[in-house]
Amino acid sequence: MPTGVPPRKSGAPASGAEGEAALILAEGLWFEDCGLIIQAENTLFRVSGDFLATRSPVFADMLSLPKPQDAALMYGCLVVHLSDSAQDTTVFLKALIYSEFFEPFPAPTTFPILSGVLRMSHKYAVDVLRKRSLVHLSSAHPMSLTEWERADVDFTPSWFDAQYCDYIGMVLLARQTSAFWILPTVFYRMCRHSHRREGAIITGALQSRDKVIYIRAARFLESSATSTMLDFLWPTRQSKVCADCIQSRHRVRRIAEGRRRLSPEDDIGFMPLEIWGEEDWEKLDVCRRCLSEMENNHREAKQHLWERLPEIFELPDWDCLGQMKEEALR
Repeated sequence: MPTGVPPRKSGAPASGAEGEAALILAEGLWFEDCGLIIQAENTLFRVSGDFLATRSPVFADMLSLPKPQDAALMYGCLVVHLSDSAQDTTVFLKALIYSEFFEPFPAPTTFPILSGVLRMSHKYAVDVLRKRSLVHLSSAHPMSLTEWERADVDFTPSWFDAQYCDYIGMVLLARQTSAFWILPTVFYRMCRHSHRREGAIITGALQSRDKVIYIRAARFLESSATSTMLDFLWPTRQSKVCADCIQSRHRVRRIAEGRRRLSPEDDIGFMPLEIWGEEDWEKLDVCRRCLSEMENNHREAKQHLWERLPEIFELPDWDCLGQMKEEALR
């Protein structure tokens, strides 16, 4: 007979003993012929311990320990309590047991599934799921400027929405699982999309260090970095001043600078990499020599900022981050 609060089927309303939450049998993860019961929060999973041991060396070590004489039993099965959330445990076990639940990239998935599987597979050393999760996660985080510029045009992963993504959760996930190579673009997007969510970021679950990184970087990107990005519109000391083009340069710079004036209703801010777009070149009425010079200077400024992104967010450089990614996916 079960001990403690009697379990119920998932979704069925019930109340437990006073001061205790009712136990729930996980839907699709309760197998009557299996001999191990896992409890995560108030959810019970009945699965095969032998199966888990073949997939996870951590579970193999855990289940190889001698069973204490006073070990908790339920339906005659050993009960193992996990400190993980019921949601993470659910998606992790489903990814292990049901091959179609979490397929390799580019199969569709969601961020809650992806993050739960990654956290659990990292913690319990299930390499095949960890690598699969990291490929999904990395798909939304380019590591070169060229890939960044193509990302929104060529392909957007099913689980990712740049405007509404859970950036706090993504930073926490990267820190927990050592996926540091995604952090430059995560932080950059957080700065760009946080105009109306700044309070939630500052008071949220981020570590104090990451909050400071975010605040400092956002100030820099919104101010001097964006101004510097537009400096290509001015004639350089090396170039000959083209009097006929000066007026157009000034006019278009004023237009671009105006994008930086955000109101509380704005969902997104213009950061250095977006302050000037391809369509803006059509607004310029300048000679070919000036246009060629400006295009080169603008491209150099964007590349310089991209190379600095890891430094801005207090991370190793792109080469080092790339090595981390390569080793993680090897």
